[in-house]
Amino acid sequence: VNLSGVRNKAIKLSGDGPILSSDFHMDKIVRNEDGAEVSRFYGFVADGLFQNWTDVYAHTDEHGNLIQPNARPGDIRFLDLNNNGELDDGDKTYIGRGYPKLMLGFNIALNWRDWDFSTNFYGTFGNDIYNCTKSRYSGVAGENVFAGTFDKCWHGEGTSNEYPRRSANDSNLNYQRKSDWFVEDGSYFRCKLLQIGYTIPKKLVGGTNLRLSVSAQNLFTITSYSGMDPERPMLDGDVLNTGIDNIAYPNPRTFLFGVNFNF
Repeated sequence: VNLSGVRNKAIKLSGDGPILSSDFHMDKIVRNEDGAEVSRFYGFVADGLFQNWTDVYAHTDEHGNLIQPNARPGDIRFLDLNNNGELDDGDKTYIGRGYPKLMLGFNIALNWRDWDFSTNFYGTFGNDIYNCTKSRYSGVAGENVFAGTFDKCWHGEGTSNEYPRRSANDSNLNYQRKSDWFVEDGSYFRCKLLQIGYTIPKKLVGGTNLRLSVSAQNLFTITSYSGMDPERPMLDGDVLNTGIDNIAYPNPRTFLFGVNFNF
């Protein structure tokens, strides 16, 4: 069993001020600064969806001015954290962390008579993923979308409080504004390998060693992450830019049959 925790801090980065990186619609996802944890996501805070025009008109500053003048029912409500009556850089805050708090891995190997069994499990816990693939729900400019998008996205009051409406130009920047709407829990627990083998008794095969085996890689994964593979964002990127899912090809599930024959 391997169990480890992850703690990190950028003591001193080159240059003056924070370092912004990882492009996303003319903005940067990651903000690294001296004395703080590395690879944290930085952006706006989403507060559900406007369900009707009453919700839209109620989202105002202290003078009654609309904070999101381009919003319509079905759009994301973004918080005005600095209370200046508009959405600007002052409303951005840290919205997620790319590194896990805990990593767990363990192996099991068993033998019984002519049978052998081995398995390997691995998981990470406490990390977030910035899921850029959620932009694929927008359909802006005629782009292809995920199957089932119409039913999942808002298409009338009460139909969804998670996935915003689809529109031709995304005037509220639901799918383009960097926010915690894209951030998901990236924790997962995966069966990396499961193998069962059988060694045929020598007396049945003329005194030679003959072993048959069947194995599966990436057999199953326990996770709440909605993307294709919660492991890939941890493998891609660099030290200062991890936990971002840019639609990387997922780890495949494979099944293998093996024959070992020794004279």
